[in-house]
Amino acid sequence: MAKQSEAVLADGERVISDKSRANPIPASIKKIKGLHHSAILYKCEASSFWQFRVYLEGKLRKRSTQEIEFDQAQRKAKLIFAELVNSINSGETKAEPTSKKSLDMVAKSLWAKNETRIKNEELNKHKVKNDKYVYEKHIKPFFVRYDIKDIDADLLEQFKGYLAGKDLSATSQLSYIQVVMSLLAEAQKKRLIAHLPPKPRVRTNHGVRGYFNDREYAHFMKTVSDNLGKTHELIGKDGKVYRRVTITVEIYLLIAFMVETYIRPTDIKVIRHKDVHVVTKGGIKFITLRHEATKGHKKQMTSTERGYDRYMMLKEFHGQDGMAKPEDYLFLPQYKNRDTALDALGTQFTLMLEAANLRKDEDGKPRTLYSLRHTAIVHSIRKGLDLEIIASNARTSTDMIRRFYGSHVDSVFDMGDAFFNAEKTKRDERYDFVNDLAQEINFPFDAYEENPEADAEHVRDQVSSLVRKQARNVRRGGVDAVSGGVDGELDEKDLAN
Repeated sequence: MAKQSEAVLADGERVISDKSRANPIPASIKKIKGLHHSAILYKCEASSFWQFRVYLEGKLRKRSTQEIEFDQAQRKAKLIFAELVNSINSGETKAEPTSKKSLDMVAKSLWAKNETRIKNEELNKHKVKNDKYVYEKHIKPFFVRYDIKDIDADLLEQFKGYLAGKDLSATSQLSYIQVVMSLLAEAQKKRLIAHLPPKPRVRTNHGVRGYFNDREYAHFMKTVSDNLGKTHELIGKDGKVYRRVTITVEIYLLIAFMVETYIRPTDIKVIRHKDVHVVTKGGIKFITLRHEATKGHKKQMTSTERGYDRYMMLKEFHGQDGMAKPEDYLFLPQYKNRDTALDALGTQFTLMLEAANLRKDEDGKPRTLYSLRHTAIVHSIRKGLDLEIIASNARTSTDMIRRFYGSHVDSVFDMGDAFFNAEKTKRDERYDFVNDLAQEINFPFDAYEENPEADAEHVRDQVSSLVRKQARNVRRGGVDAVSGGVDGELDEKDLAN
């Protein structure tokens, strides 16, 4: 009998070169979620490590994960898959296809068409910039070797696996796939392809969005108020202070304003005083916001009754410095760079979440500036407002309201009143309570009687109180240190929500 010779496997183990010992043990074969349908992990007699196998570009490709535990092997398999795809797409053959029918050619055509649509105000002004970034990041490197007619369902599944191997979230994977599908649709219009391949399915977990309940919000606002004028130091991993941030009246006013309106953090950058209009209906003053479109939406947004009061406080605060003119921005008007303004407010907000121990809500969802918008929406649902009214006012859809906010208020979907009626009912209850107390002590007082001078004086008193508290804390001095993870919290994930 012939003597079996020894061989060294890729995983470094020395075994007898019996070919059958490298075959998968049938009972051990496991599919890998998120990768190409042919991708499997398996055990074989020749090694104690999990082995990875996938069928790509007409070839069966195998690698050892060099991992014994399945969970670790599964993570390693995704990295191996990404390396294989990279090798196929940019390794041995770097030249682009000679055919003019490439995805890149279609992309350039679509960008040019969308630039025209942006000029006609049909698309968000950042649409092309964002799509180009997504395309250059992962789409172009993956598809560079393929003629557009060769992009089929199987290749799209490989692309999904490639994205999963890059550790991109399901939501991010969807955004990349959507751009590819848009390019293929454009190619079909140009008759470069006859049919659109089916879009790969990516399961996403749309979790409930973080917000503040009444108790948490009251605690948070007290924390902000107590910290006005105080300086917080941001400390890096090396133990050095890399930034000092003072908590200002501005962040207090921003929080109070956002929960009485429905604005997104991105709205903060663009809203000017000329965009704010006071409307009186049913004896109640509201403000409507008519600022430029953000995230593709440009409908007017109407505040609650208290939104008017919060705006007047903001106007009083900046008016003291002559910065409440129609062309001035509502928040940090002294900042010409509006991204810097948003970052400054976001950092203060995150510091206050840390100070109040409210970085996550009771469901473990992280809180960001967006949580104030979510709070405004949840409050509106709890008032019994019709979902269509809320969605229109918040520049979103009823589907988004149900998916992201419904679990907070399971029992109110069959309720609904007109917007100003709900606010009026709430105010009447508050005023009746005050009037009843006044009657008990024989005090001539009518809480419902409008008094513009008294209202203005109330606004001035509120702003003066905040400014005095900030100045008092500044005089006292003292610095609170915060270790890393705060500066720059308001990143692109926060703004995509």
